[in-house]
Amino acid sequence: MIPNINSEKKSMRTGKAEGWGVFKYYWAEIPVDDDGEYTLDFEQAKEWCETQFEAEGTRWFVKNEKFYFKNEQDMTMFILRWS
Repeated sequence: MIPNINSEKKSMRTGKAEGWGVFKYYWAEIPVDDDGEYTLDFEQAKEWCETQFEAEGTRWFVKNEKFYFKNEQDMTMFILRWS
């Protein structure tokens, strides 16, 4: 697939999520281009998290194409690596 050269580079979105008012998670979402394609390799980002933070479900997980982290520092490392 040929990338859309007219596509604007989009920023990575981040935020906080609370589960039933108790658990806090920090999330980061890899941006998509105007065609809905990830601007980064989603699977590569998952592999990096497994190497960096252990298996999915320990300190991080993926849901609805967002990466969720238990620690804000882990999310920061993810953002620095993938943005």
